[in-house]
Amino acid sequence: MRLAASGAVREAETGVPIHHFMGEDLAGSLLAICLLTLFLWTPGYSLAWLLDLFDFRRRTVAFRIAFSLPLSIAVCPIVTYLVGRFVSMTAVWGFYAAAAVVFAAIHRRLPRRIGLPAGWAVFAGISAVWLGLTLLHLVDLQWGERLYYPTNSFDYSLRAALTHAIGATGIPPQSPLFLPDHPVMLRYHYFWPMMGSLTNQIAPRWISARQAEIASTFWCGLGMMALVAICLRLFLVKPAASLRRRTLIGILLLGITGLDILPGIFLLWQYAMGTMDFVLPSLECWNEYVDWFLHSVIWAPHAVAALIAAFTGFLSISHAAKVSTRRAVLCYGALGGMALASTVGISVWVAFVFGIFLTIWTLVCLWKRWRRETVALLLAGVTAIVLAWPYLHDLQSASSGAGGGGHLVELTVRAFSFAGLVPGWHGMGKWTRLILVNGSLLPVNYFLEFGFFFLIGAVKWRQFRTAGRPLARHDLACIVLLATSTLICTFLKSAVIGNNDLGWRGFLPAQFVLLLWSVDVWIDRDRRGSLSPLVKQLMVVFIGLGVAGSAYEVAITRLYPVLADRGVLPPLDWMAPDRQFGARNYATREAYEWVRSATAENAVVQYNPAVAKQETAAMLYGDRRAVAADMSCNTSFGGDPEQCKPIVARLEQLYPGAGEPVSASLQDVCRELPIDVLVAKDTDAVWADGESWVWREKPLFANRYVRLFGCGAGSQRAGR
Repeated sequence: MRLAASGAVREAETGVPIHHFMGEDLAGSLLAICLLTLFLWTPGYSLAWLLDLFDFRRRTVAFRIAFSLPLSIAVCPIVTYLVGRFVSMTAVWGFYAAAAVVFAAIHRRLPRRIGLPAGWAVFAGISAVWLGLTLLHLVDLQWGERLYYPTNSFDYSLRAALTHAIGATGIPPQSPLFLPDHPVMLRYHYFWPMMGSLTNQIAPRWISARQAEIASTFWCGLGMMALVAICLRLFLVKPAASLRRRTLIGILLLGITGLDILPGIFLLWQYAMGTMDFVLPSLECWNEYVDWFLHSVIWAPHAVAALIAAFTGFLSISHAAKVSTRRAVLCYGALGGMALASTVGISVWVAFVFGIFLTIWTLVCLWKRWRRETVALLLAGVTAIVLAWPYLHDLQSASSGAGGGGHLVELTVRAFSFAGLVPGWHGMGKWTRLILVNGSLLPVNYFLEFGFFFLIGAVKWRQFRTAGRPLARHDLACIVLLATSTLICTFLKSAVIGNNDLGWRGFLPAQFVLLLWSVDVWIDRDRRGSLSPLVKQLMVVFIGLGVAGSAYEVAITRLYPVLADRGVLPPLDWMAPDRQFGARNYATREAYEWVRSATAENAVVQYNPAVAKQETAAMLYGDRRAVAADMSCNTSFGGDPEQCKPIVARLEQLYPGAGEPVSASLQDVCRELPIDVLVAKDTDAVWADGESWVWREKPLFANRYVRLFGCGAGSQRAGR
């Protein structure tokens, strides 16, 4: 590697000009947001126009703008995967270029002056607010040489690493977290990072993987707003009410949460009283997650994107009942299958819940003799299985030897954090406690988690019982989806990793049903006999508490590391062991920015694998893969744990624990492992040993907190 190593050290020691990392994040994210228009909006518009889906050509401008985004999210991931997997990335670029050409041709035939849709200023304002919230919540905050990422970077860092891996290693991607003597395939639902990676591939110097991920979060939020509008227009139709008003209410209700603020305040009070020594870095952490939409979009945009794709597919299947030709039925069924195949690759857990719902709904349609919808459902199922099968096969291949042969889910009764306060008797079995304690507390659990939407569910239940008429098709579908999602997430949990991802993400379909119902319940609240005064007052109070919960969530996620550095809150071990996180993170990002500029996209950068939970900064900023991302090599994302053990054992010789000597030379380790750059941090025990390789070897780059070393012959590969 032809690098001025000594010059890099001297510059860092004598003072390098301050990097404006926050400005870089804003610029890169905005550029990525603009580029994602080509991948997450234009293709949907072109496809809907060519096939005249839902009478697209005769619809209003507002409908076309709104519908194009969910349709793109539903179709483009599976198309990108299949074309990239079986043809080439060049063909992927050709697909999106063709979509842009079609859009340009359509636009040339339209009238030169198209009036803006009524109410556009309000929705443009909401979009602008969402843009500001997305950027200021997700980019690094910077004060001089102190840099702070938000606490949700714990999740974003992993997906940033996957986003870069997709662009660097192709489709299907290799795991960036484990590299033995051969690459291992990624075992994860990666279709949403794949979409963001397209912008990173176009301009890797200007758009980092993390910035591409921020851009995809913005588009996911817009997609959720668009889905609300489309569902209120096509699914839960209410001609007597203003669609614009209903849509505005639905979008605003996306911003509230349950009653989480109440246990959150209680836990803060416990910390202030000294009975707790920690503060939750997210309000949702107080209990087994039921993430509402603002939190879900900010923390797990892939799960919300999967909901968008799945519901768009269901809308397509449902519309088959309204068309008059067999060809149209087949078209909407196949489109629904493509959307469901995308859902599988975006979030396995949302797809799991939606797949069971659609199976039950198919039986309902057979019983009701709704032939066209039944045909569309069957065709969608076959299409989804055929299109998703290569991806599922890839997952199975990546699971070989990685503990992937266990159960996907297991039985449970949903956990409740306060259930631990309930005493049991001696010898009380696990299942006895789950049934008697967790089961009996489910109403309290869900009352706190759902808040306003808990009331909505109760109101709709009463309305259905007293209506005195058969349920409409859309109401029956909503009830089946709500019940399916709730029962699965109450009595099943994912068993692949420690987190209950099924219980966290699988509730989104049920939550979306309650959100749609809440729009008309709120509009009709003043109609005579609709709601009692007490219920109306509770609704207002619960909305207020939901807004407060969302505001607290945004504030604590954004400001926790800042407050921890200032001594207000305790530090988080995976961020920093002390009150110097801001300075250390600035220096760490400076080092990884050097790595991004000086090494090849496929370079291997290795740090001490003995990390507290994970090495967030490396995955967030580095855009490079590691030989072993932690002591287990993160083999839950692909690879054989048995192949991890000797690699970690060798690295431990370079990164011994406190008080232990270094038992291997840097050169020997570099000859044995495919590493290009080695990282030493001030938090590593070896840093304190003045006679170790950290101080005896000549670094490529160094500052007060990080030193980077070329790793033998591998450093030559990194420079090319």
